[in-house]
Amino acid sequence: RRDKPVGVKTKKAPNSAEGAGIAVAEHGASAAEAYGFVGFVLTGVMYVVYLVWAYTPEDVLVRLGVTYYPDKYWALAVPCWICVLVLYGAWMYEGVNMMSVRDLDDPDLIAEENGFIGSEADEPDLPGSVPSMRDTPVEEVNRVLFQTKGRRVRTRRVGEKR
Repeated sequence: RRDKPVGVKTKKAPNSAEGAGIAVAEHGASAAEAYGFVGFVLTGVMYVVYLVWAYTPEDVLVRLGVTYYPDKYWALAVPCWICVLVLYGAWMYEGVNMMSVRDLDDPDLIAEENGFIGSEADEPDLPGSVPSMRDTPVEEVNRVLFQTKGRRVRTRRVGEKR
């Protein structure tokens, strides 16, 4: 296995790249930079070729000597399919995420197996110290979030008068 190309003198990059094991060539660009630039240029060229093919009438293409090319249907069909696939991918991504979320009544969402549910009266923390770690009881969470102060919260139903 070779760590560097033959005939290329390399030096360690200052600071950040040094620890990552990235070698920087003394003269010229690295392979990743060169491939990135070539990809960038080819993408632009292919886009211009696509636009010329899509908007140039067939008789002009034949007069220029271009006789073998796809049907113009694909000039519109491929971008439409790509848009649909992107939308479908976003929909599938959200669907998979929703399937991987636990149910709201799952006991693991309320308390851990080895968790410690305690109150501040159990073991008071020293003044100015970081509070000790403990699970917060559901009743306390509801009291803080909904300001219920131990009383039952009743919500109005849709269409119900006060």
